[in-house]
Amino acid sequence: MSEPRDLPVCIIGDSFVAGYGDETGRGWTALLVEAAAREDLHLHVTNAGIGGDTSEMILARWDEVDRRRAAFPTTAVIAEFGVNDVMHVAGAESGVEVERVDEAGTVAALRGMIARAPEGRFLVVGPPPVLWDEVSARAAARAEAIASVCAGAGVPFVPTFDALRPGGAWMREVAAGDGAHPGPGGYAQFAEAITRPVLDWLHALPDVEPGWAPS
Repeated sequence: MSEPRDLPVCIIGDSFVAGYGDETGRGWTALLVEAAAREDLHLHVTNAGIGGDTSEMILARWDEVDRRRAAFPTTAVIAEFGVNDVMHVAGAESGVEVERVDEAGTVAALRGMIARAPEGRFLVVGPPPVLWDEVSARAAARAEAIASVCAGAGVPFVPTFDALRPGGAWMREVAAGDGAHPGPGGYAQFAEAITRPVLDWLHALPDVEPGWAPS
């Protein structure tokens, strides 16, 4: 076991980051903190999840990350997004249903996050499935595009879709709820899917980030 250490983390994203649907108020972010504590890694988390946010909206409020980093320069940053991007809305001109953010827009927003994120201290968690098959199919395709950009930029990407889709608490609770958000059991399954790779990444981060200064 390594020596106990403290690490600031900013987790930015959508309603899944915020833990919508979990009446205990914990969500997967709290479960990640608890798992880390069991390994003597004490995470000081800023939860910057906002329901309904697309990738473009998350990038637009990246100042939240910058402010955290200005106060704590070694802050690690985790982002999760994608499902809101592929939800359909009526087109402004045609009225025909279109995605809120198309794939090119998601890719551009992600590249913007990577450009502003701390080098070597940024990780992306992929979007999960939802109740509606057509939305889930688009989310799965968008997850692949996100993973490709991350791979090209050397940014760790942790998928969730395949781990949650086969069944279990996530899909059962999503179906019993609003079609997108589970209860505590679903978030526990989400946490189980991402905790090990995320904690391995966090453990490997150095305590000091030489040469960094707020812009």
